[in-house]
Amino acid sequence: MNFRITKKRQAILEVLQEHHGTLSAADIHAALPDIDLVTIYRNLDLFVSEGLIKKVNVDTDQMHYEHQTEPHHHAICSNCKHVIHFSIEEKKILDLLKKHNFESDSLELTVRGTCKQC
Repeated sequence: MNFRITKKRQAILEVLQEHHGTLSAADIHAALPDIDLVTIYRNLDLFVSEGLIKKVNVDTDQMHYEHQTEPHHHAICSNCKHVIHFSIEEKKILDLLKKHNFESDSLELTVRGTCKQC
């Protein structure tokens, strides 16, 4: 890591690590009301750039963030915005892309549709 772990940064990371799913900056701020929202956003951007957390677009007015203990992908309900986390053998996807002369740097798969509850 190319930065110093402050108490505020540690608190933000702990909220993300303890929550198994995605959180918006507002969700994190609700859990840590003593840390101002600008500081939360600034640190989330830092954590994303350092590869500590992932940024997830769930098609709401706010970006979401998550700490991934294992690489996985997302299926998002277009109606209720429920996020399903799933794993898939990435080698098959990467091999398919290579057949189309595409060399990938990273793989983030998001599937959009409608969940069973909707």
